[in-house]
Amino acid sequence: MNYATEQEALSAAKQDILKYGPIEFDGMNCNDYLEEDEVECGGWDGEERRCECGNRRVSWDIEKTSEGRYYALARAY
Repeated sequence: MNYATEQEALSAAKQDILKYGPIEFDGMNCNDYLEEDEVECGGWDGEERRCECGNRRVSWDIEKTSEGRYYALARAY
């Protein structure tokens, strides 16, 4: 969804994590390199600097649509 302010977009994204649990993120390739005995990455909790498996550092990016609305997405960096 798109929101009027950056803060609304970030708050909504964090509320979704509280409601549904860890999320996938842009650049999530953790499971591509698993050994046979390793557990798949569960995603990102929206707060820590690393995803659940510790393989990727993740943060929020706030982007603006062409209509001037905002949305938040999680992205590995």
